[in-house]
Amino acid sequence: MEIKDAFGYSEKIPEDIREIFVWLCQDLASLQDKWRFYTDLFSSEENTSLLSEIALSSFRIIEESLRNDMTLAICRLSDPALSSGKANLSIRTLTQNYSTMEIIKNLENDFIIACQPIRELRNKNVGHNDLNTRIEPIDNPLPGIKKSQIFNIIDLAEKILKSIFEIYDRDSELGFSVPIQIGGDDDLIYWLKKAKAENFNNNLSSDENDQS
Repeated sequence: MEIKDAFGYSEKIPEDIREIFVWLCQDLASLQDKWRFYTDLFSSEENTSLLSEIALSSFRIIEESLRNDMTLAICRLSDPALSSGKANLSIRTLTQNYSTMEIIKNLENDFIIACQPIRELRNKNVGHNDLNTRIEPIDNPLPGIKKSQIFNIIDLAEKILKSIFEIYDRDSELGFSVPIQIGGDDDLIYWLKKAKAENFNNNLSSDENDQS
C-alpha cells in the first residue's frame, strides 16, 4: 500500500511531517482496534466465563499477549522524540513542531502524564501475570491500570492528531471509525457458544442412549 492510500494521508500536510503523521495514525488505529477487541472479548462476565470453560489456557495466552502488545504500543506512542540519540516515531516527535501552539502543547502534556503509569508498568513488570487480570480483566485490563485510563490515553492521542490534521486540511475529516470486521470477537463468541451447545446436546444424547 502506497502512503497516499493510507489512513491519515493528506497532501495538504507539509511533506516533512506527512509520513510521520500517517504512520502515527496507523499506529493509533491499530491500538484502537486491539483495545476494542480486547474489551469486547474480555470485559463481560458471560464472555470470560465462556472463554474460561472452553479453552482457559489458550485465551489466557491471547489475553496476556494483547495486554503486553497494547502496553508497548502506548509506550511507543508516548516515547520522547529522541532515545539514545536516535529519532523515535512518536507523538512527541510530531508535536515538537508545534511548541508555540497552546492547545496542542496542553494536549501533549495531558497525554504524557496519562501514559506515565503505562510506562512504569512497561519498565517494571510487563509480561508478568497480575492476579487481578488473568482471564477476567473486567476492571483491571492492565495490572494496576483502569479501563478509564486507557480510554483517556487513546482519546488524547486522537485529539492531538485531529488537531494537527485540522491545521492543514479543514475540508476533510480524520475519522478514527470502528472498522467492519468479519470474524471479530462477536463471531468468535457466537461460534464458541454454538460449540458449547452442540457439545451439551451430544453429551445429553449419549447419556440417554446409555440409559436405554
